[in-house]
Amino acid sequence: MAFAAPPIQSATASPASGKTRYTDYPMAMAVTTTIFFMWGFLTVLNDILIPHLKTVFELNYAQAMLVQFTFFGAYFLMSLPAGRLVALLGYKKGIVAGLAIAAVGAFGFWPAALLHSYGAFLAALFVLATGITVLQVAANAYVALLGPERTSSSRLTLAQAMNSLGTTIGPKFGGLLILSAAAVVIPPAIRNAPETAQLVQTLNNAPAVQTIDAIRQAPPERLVAALNDASATALDRLPIQDVAASFVQLPAGPMAQVLDSLSGAPLLATLSALSPQQLAALPSATLTTALDKLASSRLDTHDAAQLTSVRASLSPETQQQLTDYRQKQAQLVQKPYLGLGVALIVLAVGVWLFRLPPLTESTEQADSSHHTLMDALRHSHVLFGVLAIFFYVGAEVSIGSFLVNYLSLPEIGHMSEQTAADHVVYYWGGAMVGRLAGSALLVYINPRKLLAAFAAVAGLLVLTTMLTQGNVAMVSVIAIGLFNSIMFPTIFALGIERMGPLTGKASSLLIMAIVGGALLPLAQGVLADHMGIQHAFILPLLCYGYIVFYGLRGSLVRDPVTPASHH
Repeated sequence: MAFAAPPIQSATASPASGKTRYTDYPMAMAVTTTIFFMWGFLTVLNDILIPHLKTVFELNYAQAMLVQFTFFGAYFLMSLPAGRLVALLGYKKGIVAGLAIAAVGAFGFWPAALLHSYGAFLAALFVLATGITVLQVAANAYVALLGPERTSSSRLTLAQAMNSLGTTIGPKFGGLLILSAAAVVIPPAIRNAPETAQLVQTLNNAPAVQTIDAIRQAPPERLVAALNDASATALDRLPIQDVAASFVQLPAGPMAQVLDSLSGAPLLATLSALSPQQLAALPSATLTTALDKLASSRLDTHDAAQLTSVRASLSPETQQQLTDYRQKQAQLVQKPYLGLGVALIVLAVGVWLFRLPPLTESTEQADSSHHTLMDALRHSHVLFGVLAIFFYVGAEVSIGSFLVNYLSLPEIGHMSEQTAADHVVYYWGGAMVGRLAGSALLVYINPRKLLAAFAAVAGLLVLTTMLTQGNVAMVSVIAIGLFNSIMFPTIFALGIERMGPLTGKASSLLIMAIVGGALLPLAQGVLADHMGIQHAFILPLLCYGYIVFYGLRGSLVRDPVTPASHH
């Protein structure tokens, strides 16, 4: 999630005396790239927070997407104040201030968990994002100035690679420490037994009466193994009440494992068939997950009433156990974010004590002081570029935000949330690999054509994941990350092309368009609540369609800026 702007080159050369540049500072570069790593790491943890807080606070998808709305809203609201703060303090003190503000936000997760308040979590997240916004403003410019001008692009590429490394390993860290659910472990001897394979075939293909008989006669462990390997829709063709009647005879342990593998109508029917005593005997994690899966499903009036009846049948003791479980789940974020807060403070102290070169800004931007943002926005490739950044960031963040919940669906990945978090690594890792490969391709291929091609492939992958199930849908959505890779820097570069003294204004507009990461995930959350996660991917599909247009037509410079034209 590297939204670091490439170095801005003015159309007018500035005199050498207008810069204060320092060369050969590998330690300063190492310290600064560590900061890029940290904000990438912190930003991508939102993809883990969303499914976790959704469970903790029983949120719908739109409410859960307030995490991204708050985080990226801070970019939009605080970018200009952050710029003024950095101008007042200078780069070094600005970096220290950004790290300190982010640390305060990370520490805020501890009281938020104790209060068990979603609003408190969002407030802490806003403070954290404000600190990252300050870091964005200070660290990007600092890296560009930290050495010869001719190699500033190389330094920013290295820094962005470290940012991508943070986004790649962050989901693994979050999955291990925050998403605590364990996948069902089935002994290999049972999973690989011929009898299990035969039961899977029966579940998938046999007539309904034969399938129901097989379910009733199967040993509990073999039934659990077969349900995990069978088609996600295998039970949908069977009489639901007969399925539920077969499952309720299972002991509590296998029953919990069966419920973990069910969804939709079979899950609702089975829960409805259980007595209050059987519901109370289930592990809190299993019952909570089952109720949340159903609450996130598209239920008709009858099914919604049935789910309400199940909740009403829970004894006061069971309801208290579920409340206690959710509170304990909320507290799982305390130690990870406390550790991150400490790491941010240590990094801030290190930057403060380390003798970073006191770099000063060049005079390149001075020429733009008497121009306004509207002067830049009148150029079509800037206006279309602002929309392209808005839609790109919105699409990338939306897809990443839904990945854990999407891959956990029985018809898609049929996996626990913790296992799904491991797969999120490949989404962001693909972006890192694609960024490195794309930088080489851009040397030989027209950037407009490459941008359009990558956006077209990303759109086809979105369409594929919408129309398929299982491994095809799973691989398709993860592969989108690879083709997201070059979009931000390429759109940015095309958006400021030949803008001369208006380059700085165009750059500011493009950075503000990152607010798409706040608004579009929220819109996709509303769609997911009404039409399901899979169909809600229509929104990113439309976003990629627009980026194809921008690459082919919208990015063409029709009215280049010259110094003479804007005196």
